[in-house]
Amino acid sequence: MLTVAGIAIHVPLATSTEARERGLSGRDGLGADEGMLFVFPEDGVYRFWMKDMRFSIDIIWLSDSGEVLHIEHSLAPSTYPNSYGPTTSARYVLEVPAGFAVFHNLHIGDRVTL
Repeated sequence: MLTVAGIAIHVPLATSTEARERGLSGRDGLGADEGMLFVFPEDGVYRFWMKDMRFSIDIIWLSDSGEVLHIEHSLAPSTYPNSYGPTTSARYVLEVPAGFAVFHNLHIGDRVTL
């Protein structure tokens, strides 16, 4: 579990290469307090796409300290094969339901408690 904008989010961790490649693909949706946290072994420029996704999501890139570095809002499955991400390094990537970042007034520089 982690805390975003004061909201507890239940997140499975995608720590292996296989889990990060699979992500949320194949699922039918997320609850309002659900997401997935992609954990990378080192800082890097990680780009994401919507391959095999069935629903829209917000994607949030985080530093190793949990600072919000970049947000992509309401990415739809139809955006595949486009890929998204910052040009700066991140350590974590958080996927949450579409509209989460706007609804909770999340901005670059905010902190996520990991």
